[in-house]
Formats: sequence, structure tokens, C-alpha cells
Amino acid sequence: MLNELRFVMGAVAKKDFLPALTHFVIENGTVRGYNGTIALCSPIPFDIACKPKAEPLVRAIANCTDTVSMALTPAGRLSIKSGSFKAFIDCVDGETAHAEPEGERLELDGASMLAALKAVQPFIGDDASRVWTNGVLLRGQSAFATNNVSLVEFWIGCTFPVTINLPRAAVKEIVRINEAPTHAQLADNSFTLHYENGRWIRSQLLPTDWPDLSKILNTEAPVSMKDLDKRLFEGLEVLRPFVDKMGRVFFENGSMVTHQGQDEGASFALEDFQVDGVYNIEILRLLDGVATQIDWSLYPRPCLFQGERLRGALIGMRKT
Repeated sequence: MLNELRFVMGAVAKKDFLPALTHFVIENGTVRGYNGTIALCSPIPFDIACKPKAEPLVRAIANCTDTVSMALTPAGRLSIKSGSFKAFIDCVDGETAHAEPEGERLELDGASMLAALKAVQPFIGDDASRVWTNGVLLRGQSAFATNNVSLVEFWIGCTFPVTINLPRAAVKEIVRINEAPTHAQLADNSFTLHYENGRWIRSQLLPTDWPDLSKILNTEAPVSMKDLDKRLFEGLEVLRPFVDKMGRVFFENGSMVTHQGQDEGASFALEDFQVDGVYNIEILRLLDGVATQIDWSLYPRPCLFQGERLRGALIGMRKT
């Protein structure tokens, strides 16, 4: 039962503004959660009906390391017990919002999709004014993600059956579940992934009207890729506490520096690192373990990089 509870624990709202979205629903041999964007459901060997408050139940689940048993108390609370640990969870009465899988069945390569989402997840944006950047675009044989400063394309290895934009929250849960789905369903504004043993996750979708990314990734400028110097990331870690509020790192004269004044900030020398430019330190850190080659010479235009089954672009900052 512990695995079933953990499967759905991500699909609850973080605030108590809407009680219906902050509770799990246990009924008809299933446990499910819904936060207004994503819904998760799993069969559960528990034959009573209740709607326990999600936050304390999630905390209780985190403390369970053994076989879990649950029961309803005469006072209407959910009792959860695992080994020496026991907790009582308040429940809610009344109707609660929920979403069910809907739409046509789709066959897909679940393992390839999962690998793609893992690769591009760190690049998902959070710009409320550009909602389309807040997810992963799955189109053709590629998965795309951008935070408006960096862009990445991952080659899935097969053609994805539909074009969709999965929200950040859904991607996070799919990666957390870390299992290959068996098949999917697609409706007008929802996408459901099905897993073994009757488990599923359903998510609302974001707009798919992305701009033409080929203009950036297929630049007409001459490209000269060179191996990415791994010392770069060592330097970024030690410089991180010293950057200004804009997070700038300046590449100049074989060094990375946080400030241009002689007696300010910190620097990290990189012998034979003849690169010029200014970049945001957190964006640079995203390349660690992802990019293997990059063309720094394109600055101040977007600098192109590539790695295993992916390519991308990185936009620098102004020097002033």
C-alpha cells in the first residue's frame, strides 16, 4: 500500500484556498489526488471511503518504512500505521473535484518519452507572460524546453504520436514516478499516461503555438564546436556566492570574474580558456552533465551547444 500512496502524493494543491484540491480521495478500491492541473490515481487494497487531508497524509507517508495499515476511527479520522509509527489524519466531507482519463488511446514508446523529459526538465521556464515556455513541447521526434535564455532540443529516437505541451508540474511528477508508461490517452485539453497495475496520471495541456525554433538552432553563422571545458563548472560553484544580484559571470582574459572592478567579487582562472562574454551563472550551470561541446565564439548571438541526443542554444547578457 505504501507504493500506491506515494504514487499519488504529488497531485494535491499546496495551499488550503480550495479544500477540495487539498485532499486525497480513497474510494472504490482506488486512491486519487487532483490539484486543478494534474490528477493521479492508483488501485489500493483498502475497502473504505474517506477523503483525508493531503498535507499530513504526505508527511505520514514519508515516515512509513514498513507495511502500512489504515482504518477509520469512530471520530472519522484516518488512522495510518507502519511499524512503530502511527498517525491520525483529519478527513473532509462533501464533494471534491476530480478528473478522469478521457480521449482516444495512443500507443507510445514510454521509455523514450521518459528519457526525453528527464533530459529537458531543467530547462523548463516559469515566465507567466509566456505560458508556452512553462512546459515541454513534444513534437515529431523531438522534445523542446526553454526558459527564454536557453533552449534545448532532445531527440526522442522515435516519432511521438501527437504534438503536446506538457506543463512543468506534470513533467515533474512523471520524472518522479520514473517508470515507462504503457500507453496514453489524448483529449482536447488533457493528456493521460497509463502505467502498469491500473495507475495513471492525467494533466491539462499548455498551448503548442511555439515560435519557429529553427531560426535559432539552425543558424546561418559559421559554427565551430569545441569540447566544453569541465573546469568551467568547478569555477562556477566557487564563484556562485560572489555574483551580483543579476547573477553575472564575465569571461575575460582566461578567467571567470563576478565583477569588473579590480577589487570586487571573485575570480577563477582558466588557463587557455580564451572566451569572451557575459552569462547568467544559473543558466551556465544547467549545461553541466548535458552539453559536451559548445561554440562560445558566436557571442553576443546565441551560442550553440550539443550533447548526447540533444542540441541547444544559450543567450548571453550585455556587458554594460
